[in-house]
Amino acid sequence: MSTDDRVAGDLPARPTAAAEPSALRGRLGDRLIGVVLFVGLLALVEIVVRVFGVANYILPAPSEVLYALYAGFARSPFSPAAYYMHIAITGGEALTAFAIGSVIGIAAGALVVQFPLFRRLVLPYFIGLQSVPKVALAPLFVVWFGLGMSSKIVLGVLLTFFPLMINTAAGLASVERERLELMASLKAGAWKTFRLVTLPSALPFIFAGLEMAAAYAVLGAVVGEFVGGNGGLGVLILNRNAALDIAGSLASLVILAVMGIAMQRAVAFVRARVLFWAPSQDALRLDRGEGV
Repeated sequence: MSTDDRVAGDLPARPTAAAEPSALRGRLGDRLIGVVLFVGLLALVEIVVRVFGVANYILPAPSEVLYALYAGFARSPFSPAAYYMHIAITGGEALTAFAIGSVIGIAAGALVVQFPLFRRLVLPYFIGLQSVPKVALAPLFVVWFGLGMSSKIVLGVLLTFFPLMINTAAGLASVERERLELMASLKAGAWKTFRLVTLPSALPFIFAGLEMAAAYAVLGAVVGEFVGGNGGLGVLILNRNAALDIAGSLASLVILAVMGIAMQRAVAFVRARVLFWAPSQDALRLDRGEGV
């Protein structure tokens, strides 16, 4: 056997062209099964509600919820009963809270790792603040910051801040000592070591925190709207509950769920492009050939 043959035998086998369509069919099949199961569950609930005559103010049929979704989007975008304005308000609050909370959380996590004095002095207060139910703080924020977007953004920042601070600190503290020693032996400065070793090692932890923060930002916006607000999906849910329009209320909850999933998937999309080298990417996929 020649040297080239031995080297070629040691290399991992590349996926063949025939294997790629097979993997694609497998992924499409899995997604089709998920859609069929979801539609089947909705059909089962529809049948149960119709057969047992459940009142629509207790549990509306899925068809009524779908009609409420259609009716809300069919209205004029400028109508207070339409979803457009409320989605824009809640989405703006959630995105702003996510951006601000992420920046503050990542910065605080870096300070906690780099400065032990800062960790000893400030970290107990952060933990104590995180232990306080945010629902109890929401009325105070409405009093301090008003009924506008500010109170909802502050509440969302509090919810997104802590997961990012903890994940950033854990990521920066988990850098392998051998890598740091190698950079020190190469006479690399602190900034170069941080840019080439410390930050890349912490990025998987940071993106895990960002995915949690994306859902928490939506939660913070809605909780703030429940306490007091001029608009948003939270206000719409309260108004429809007061009018016993449970189908409309559930339709608003569906929109909130889609909004949270969309934000999380957007972060996951960026993570897959930035952390293509991370082994954890393969573990988070249903199939090794599947992108996020």
